[in-house]
Amino acid sequence: MPLLLNSVVWGSLFATVGLVAVGGYYAHHFASRWSNEDPQHFTDFQINVTRIGSYVCFGISGILFLFMFCLRREIQLAIACIRETSKAIQRMPTILLVPFIQGICLIGFVVVFVIYGIHLASMGDFTARQFDIPFGNLSVVVRSFQYDQVTTYIGWGMIFTFFWTCNFIIALGDMIVAMIIAKWYFTRNKKDTGNQTVISSICSVLYFHLGTVAFGSLILAIIQFIRAILGRIQREAERVGGKCGGGAAKAIICCFQCCLCCFEKCIRFLNKNAYIQTAIFGRPFCASAKDAFYLILRNMGRIGAVSYVSGFVLFVGKLFISAATTVVAYYLMVENIIDDLHSIAAPTALVFILAYFLANMFLDLFEMGISTTLQCFVADEEMFDGADCYAEGQLQNWIEKHQND
Repeated sequence: MPLLLNSVVWGSLFATVGLVAVGGYYAHHFASRWSNEDPQHFTDFQINVTRIGSYVCFGISGILFLFMFCLRREIQLAIACIRETSKAIQRMPTILLVPFIQGICLIGFVVVFVIYGIHLASMGDFTARQFDIPFGNLSVVVRSFQYDQVTTYIGWGMIFTFFWTCNFIIALGDMIVAMIIAKWYFTRNKKDTGNQTVISSICSVLYFHLGTVAFGSLILAIIQFIRAILGRIQREAERVGGKCGGGAAKAIICCFQCCLCCFEKCIRFLNKNAYIQTAIFGRPFCASAKDAFYLILRNMGRIGAVSYVSGFVLFVGKLFISAATTVVAYYLMVENIIDDLHSIAAPTALVFILAYFLANMFLDLFEMGISTTLQCFVADEEMFDGADCYAEGQLQNWIEKHQND
């Protein structure tokens, strides 16, 4: 398994560089061939753009290779973090129940939200407007609901509640996973950890850190709520713009949406790292967010390498689980119910989508575990020296190999 993981990671990195370089070679080859044609079938502009694109590909492949060379130690650290996280999950298998419980809570909340939403939607006043068609003596009746101001405010309040509650459930799961992995890492004798560690971590989060989870999810909910309001304004601008222009207003709103989307992703990333800091040190959200921000600045290479390597490994895992499930489902459908189906394509596609969703839900746990392992390792490295470190296995080997670099 260690050799397989190393082969997959380094093979994927070299394959990425190779694909970019090969793309540049073919672009340069086609540009040269097009320029030598008589008569030319492509314009000089197209040929020059293709040739410039080939140079850009060569440059990107060279930069990627240099990054691989400079970050080779960080890549090995990422591989070690993946292995140690796998050991933690094997030691505490009940951690796999966390995403399952998360999913049940989300489904339950969405069901309640839909019921309340249907009741709220029925509170409007039913109106019908008739439009005459100028030819054929025909008319069209358009029915709609009109809502008063109070009902509209309640609707927006429900939207905000939806954002906050969904983010809270997701963040609570992240915090529990971070607490479990942190407790496992900072235990000298790993044999003392087990399913009881999962239970104690859940109790610790529910008793001490619900405020941290609520505050972090509130920040995300506010950003998403602002984006929802801008989306409503954008639709109104498009509706009005179709009649009297308004292209500048739509462009400005789109720019705001793009900026808020990027800001939301940054806050989501910072929140996850803040939850990990809270799980390790027990500090409140704002202090943990500040510590996480400076930790990211101090360890940009490590975090970038771990994010890339773990992201690729988890993506391969998601595809493998989805493909394997789909193949098994396809075989069972062909053997048992093929005569009852008009087409097997739609059920097969549905199985793949559901399998990918479930794989994504459970492997997100693994991703949070890898990030927690990395931050535990960094804290361990900064607080302790030599034999006092809690690192074991591949992480301990990494320290011994690079402690004098």
